[in-house]
Amino acid sequence: PGSPDLSQNQLFWLGKDYSNLITKDWVQLDRPFEDFIDRETMPRMPWRDVGVAVHGLPARDLARHFIQRWNFTKMTKAKYKIPMYPYLLPKSTSTADQLPFTLPGGQCATVQVLRSVDRWSAGTLENSILNAYLHTIRESQHFLYIENQFFISCSDGRTVLNKVGDEIVDRILKAHKHGQCFRVYVLLPLLPGFEGDITTGGGNSIQAILHFTYRTLCRGEYSILHRLKAAMGTAWRDYMSICGLRTHGELGGHPVSELIYIHSKMLIADDRTVIIGSANINDRSLLGKRDSELAVLIQDTEMEPSLMDGRDYQAGRFALSLRKHCFSVILGADARPDLDLRDPVCDDFFQLWQDTAENNANIYEQIFRCLPSNATRSLRALREYVAAEPLATVSPPLARSELTQVQGHLVHFPLKFLEEENLLPPLGSKEGVMPLEVWT
Repeated sequence: PGSPDLSQNQLFWLGKDYSNLITKDWVQLDRPFEDFIDRETMPRMPWRDVGVAVHGLPARDLARHFIQRWNFTKMTKAKYKIPMYPYLLPKSTSTADQLPFTLPGGQCATVQVLRSVDRWSAGTLENSILNAYLHTIRESQHFLYIENQFFISCSDGRTVLNKVGDEIVDRILKAHKHGQCFRVYVLLPLLPGFEGDITTGGGNSIQAILHFTYRTLCRGEYSILHRLKAAMGTAWRDYMSICGLRTHGELGGHPVSELIYIHSKMLIADDRTVIIGSANINDRSLLGKRDSELAVLIQDTEMEPSLMDGRDYQAGRFALSLRKHCFSVILGADARPDLDLRDPVCDDFFQLWQDTAENNANIYEQIFRCLPSNATRSLRALREYVAAEPLATVSPPLARSELTQVQGHLVHFPLKFLEEENLLPPLGSKEGVMPLEVWT
């Protein structure tokens, strides 16, 4: 017999790999190859994540961290004190100085392992990830590039305690005072990754995270933009860009769009210093006494010629290559051969970044009436907004033509979305009775 025809039986994203967290959270994870959303009508939500592999001494430090946590759990949890769970011993720090192999394409750098742990998780309190963020922001000279799944900061001494946002404000104010060119690029998910119908406001979990995100960015006396506007008016736009990512494709014969969910936890400073790890920018990840996290602080030791604010500059080989790769994907450099990514702070590049985000956001709003949107500042406006049929449905050919003008994935983060509403969960809801620490 002939071979069966499998041409119509191919899937790139199998089972639960085809997911959209906002449409529906994962269920029945013990059945990984079974679909749980309709892939004929619902677009998959793409993810963006940045990770790093380390070799040598920092890898040994990471191993010692996990050994410490294993032994601490065995020592303190009665059910693990039985002999079948042995204590672990770390390898000697004075042997095996020569690596048996190195990863092709790897680069040499100074690497420090950072942690968030507490007495309950490792027997000691450590918040070195927070300290590294604060120090790196404070000592930065030219720019900060931040990708993070969450951005909940700006301390009020009560609800939110970490001061990452405060350090960003102080660094921008310092640059403004001294007339320095300094840029801060922030990339966040356009919506939190919780199940909810965004056309009706998103549900309590989504709104709770949005409340604390907007409280950090632009709403209330502790927010970054409130403090910057008080000091310099609209000039804050010369220093800071807040964006998200979006993409589009075809599904069922119609153009569709979906946000790109940023899951990275990364900071790049001055093309010389990088922090990558598991820690979000929020109290849960950074204070140490709550979630346990790991990260690495990478400081380049190998330099190469580059540009910074129009001048010759010695950039770190790893940090520069990582930042240029990120910018290339985000700005769609493959289709823009004349795009020069070397100088991340000069006026021309910063304006190009802002213009790309603005143009893309306008096109997506015109074609798909995407959410979140600055046009929906209240729930009433939201209802009216979603009632209108989008161009992608009314005229798919025209929508496809307009989509050719999209460059890369960058869009501005909608800072005015539901700004007239109280986004904290109602007290009578299950989310409303949870401690605020759950969200921060």
